[in-house]
Amino acid sequence: MNQLNKCNLCESTNLEFVDVIHDYNIGFKGNFNLYKCKNCELMFLNPQPSVEEGLKYYTSDYYQKIDEGSGIKKIMKNFSFSMQKFYAKNPSIFKILFPFSQYVRGIKIIPKGRYLDVGCGNGAFLYNLKKLNPSGEYYGVEPGNFDEEDIKAHGLNVIRGTLEDAHYQDNYFDVITLNHVFEHVPNPSETMKELKRILKPGGILIIAVPNCNSLAYKIFGKFFYQLDAPRHLFHYSDKNLKIYASKFNFRHKVKMRYGAFWDQITFIVSGLHWISSKIGGNLWTGLHEKMAKGNIFIIMIYGFLYVALTSLTLLLNLLKFGDNVEIWMRK
Repeated sequence: MNQLNKCNLCESTNLEFVDVIHDYNIGFKGNFNLYKCKNCELMFLNPQPSVEEGLKYYTSDYYQKIDEGSGIKKIMKNFSFSMQKFYAKNPSIFKILFPFSQYVRGIKIIPKGRYLDVGCGNGAFLYNLKKLNPSGEYYGVEPGNFDEEDIKAHGLNVIRGTLEDAHYQDNYFDVITLNHVFEHVPNPSETMKELKRILKPGGILIIAVPNCNSLAYKIFGKFFYQLDAPRHLFHYSDKNLKIYASKFNFRHKVKMRYGAFWDQITFIVSGLHWISSKIGGNLWTGLHEKMAKGNIFIIMIYGFLYVALTSLTLLLNLLKFGDNVEIWMRK
């Protein structure tokens, strides 16, 4: 475990203990201390597992093959790609359809551009980009146990390891994306420094993370689904991301988006975590297993709650209190 004595963002040593949190999402045993910098309000686990220790907390679900998935997962995957395809061809029209912007996070089309997805998992996001823009070049880095043959079969260039292990040349990429990865990296400042080195002048860096300035976090606190201890090491707000951009001299006012298609899920699961703390057990893991096995009754209740919460989450995203935030920076 690595002990942090100062804030990774502002380097202040004025840190305060927030709470003890647990792995409510998957159920690994352990107590994890949540701290906050009193200067810039960045939150983080302290101490933190090392990269090697942290890998044991990831299940095989993180590394399904690109074309795997059935039922609801497959429907959502196909719908999301349809939205991405429409957005790629009609970006100006899509502004009118802002409720669906949550399905097109990280999409920036540059013909013949060179793309890098950091923490690319099974490569599904890169493969979607390749289908949308066949003339581009697509690279990824992933420290976890992905299927190398499946990645190669889909024509992607993915290195197993961290961003620093890849040793990309200076000013190499037109677009770099971190789709809910930045919260997993053990040293965000070092990662930002490396991202700036390998991004071309004028290139776009897109970072999407859970938003700890969200209403869901304010309501549920340590039961907030997207704290996801111990996999999420750092916890950001839109304010924190802007400070990181300024610290490394990125222009951060290119674009900010709030929300993702699982915002409704955050409310549902966070509520289940809170109820579980009162009655014991873990309601979410039990219900999730039943949904995966096709329990129609549970799926219908879940679907009803998802639809019922849609209006609330859309409103929260407009008010910048959504559960996820995406920032676009230009070098």
